[in-house]
Order: sequence, then C-alpha cells, then structure tokens
Amino acid sequence: MKKTAIQIALLASMFLIIGYFLFNNTRPDNEIILTIPPGRTGSAIASILYENKLILNKKLFLFMADLSGSTKKFQTGTYKFNLKNSLFEIINMLKKGKTYAIKVTIPEGFTSEQIADILADKNLADRTTLLNIVNKQKLEGYLFPETYYIPYGASEEKIVSMMKNVFDKNYSSEIKEAALKNKMSGTAVITLASIIEKEAKTDEERGIISGVFYNRLKKSWMLESCATVRYALKKYDKKVIYKDLNVKSPYNTYRHPGLPPGPICNPGLASIKAAVNPAQTDMMFFFATGDGNHEFSKYYRQHIERQKNAKTKK
Repeated sequence: MKKTAIQIALLASMFLIIGYFLFNNTRPDNEIILTIPPGRTGSAIASILYENKLILNKKLFLFMADLSGSTKKFQTGTYKFNLKNSLFEIINMLKKGKTYAIKVTIPEGFTSEQIADILADKNLADRTTLLNIVNKQKLEGYLFPETYYIPYGASEEKIVSMMKNVFDKNYSSEIKEAALKNKMSGTAVITLASIIEKEAKTDEERGIISGVFYNRLKKSWMLESCATVRYALKKYDKKVIYKDLNVKSPYNTYRHPGLPPGPICNPGLASIKAAVNPAQTDMMFFFATGDGNHEFSKYYRQHIERQKNAKTKK
C-alpha cells in the first residue's frame, strides 16, 4: 500500500513538472525578437531558444517537437516571441513559419520618395538604398499601393520585389489588351495613370480626366498637368504658382508636348484602368473646384469664364 502511494505521488509530481515546462505562463510579459538562421538543426534551434530563456528544458522541447513531427518542419526567419509563449505555441510558430512581419500601408499616388520615407520611418529600409534600387530598375510607378506585411529584417531588394510582384498580379490581361487596342505601351499606360491618379479625386471623374488627356494627345496639345510640374519640382503636395510652370524639366507638360518620360507617382488600380478605358467625351479643359471635384469645358473661353466665376464665388 505504501509503495502504491509513493508511486502515485511520484507520478503526480512528474506530471506537475512536465505541466510547468509545457504550460507555465507565470513569467513576465516580455517580447523577444529572435532570428533562426538557415541550416540550423532542431538541437541548434532548441539551444537558441534556451539561451534566450524562451524554453526551460531543451530535451523536453525536442521530445515534444519530435512527437508531433514538427522538428523537420521548423522554418527559418525572424520571429517575435514572448516569454509567456508556451512550449506548444513556440513549436507551432516555428512549424508554420509565423515570422514577424510589420504592417505597412502604401497610399495610392505616393512617389517612390514618399514610399521610402514611410519605410524608413518604420525602420524597415534605408531610404537611400531603396531609392537607388528603384531608380536603377526604373520602378517609379510600379510600386503598387497596397497594405503589406513586410518580414522584419527583409532587404530593400526584397521589399521592392514584393511591391513589383503585386503590381504584376494587378496588371491583368484585360488591361494589357485594352492598352494594345489604344496603341499604348505599358510605360505610357502607367505614366498616364500616374497623372490621372494625381489629378482625380473621385472614381467618377477618373475616366473623364483620362478622356480629356486622350483628346489633348490626339490633337498634339500640351497636357498642361500641374501634377507633372509638382513632380519636377518635388513639391508633391504644394500649390503650383505661375512661375513654377516655367521649370526646365522634361516632366513639365506645360513646356513639353505628349506624356512625360515616365510615371510621376505609383497609381492605384482604378487609375490604371481609367488610363486604358477613357470616357468618350469632347471635353478639353478642366480645373479643380476645391471640393474634390472638377469643372470640365470643351472650349478655352468657357474654361476661363468658369474659372473666374469659381474664384468670384470664393
């Protein structure tokens, strides 16, 4: 009887000890960012976790990982663990490759410089390095505006590649076919789309603004887009004044006919679609009314009169 009681007590103690190692969550709520390098064995990974106090027993960790068939499925990368994570949670994170990623939203119409600023502010990229990659590969216009989950520690090349890949997925066969129908190259589509993105404030007007630009291009008129002047001056959000219209730059569409040499920002999908699907319109002029909309005119005299009336109302 005494022997049985001792055995039960020992068994209970063993379960308590194992339970402590497996489920203990009494430790402090501390986050630890840890990188598991490529080529590490299960034993080496266990040592890394143990050295950072994420597991309390290496042998038990490996036993439970082997028992669930997870050891050979561990994935490398940077993880954000917590001292409160149970042994099972850590095994599951490594098995499923739940690496640490930072959420970043890139708005429509941002230039590559503005995107680089966002990434630099979040300590995800070196601004100069990223811009050098974009400029070398001529990717202004192709960094697709989207919400990204960027792996912690990803290189600038990897980040740029992520954005370009999303662009490629969105630049559908339908868009390509529409571009061919309009006799436009891919560069011309994205360049026009980037101007539309900066000029249009509502989805309803994107197609009309696109139609105005098509009409001007057909008649070999200057596009006269203030957005291109802002890009030339790097005054992305500032008001353009008359002296700015004389800036010497191939991007100044008040001085140079046709489209500028390349995109002036990174347009969203709606503007790309508008660039290959212009509205059928006879409008040739437009100006912003200040409420997010535009006033469109067919004739120059009408355009000037409407501008004067708009200023009088203010």
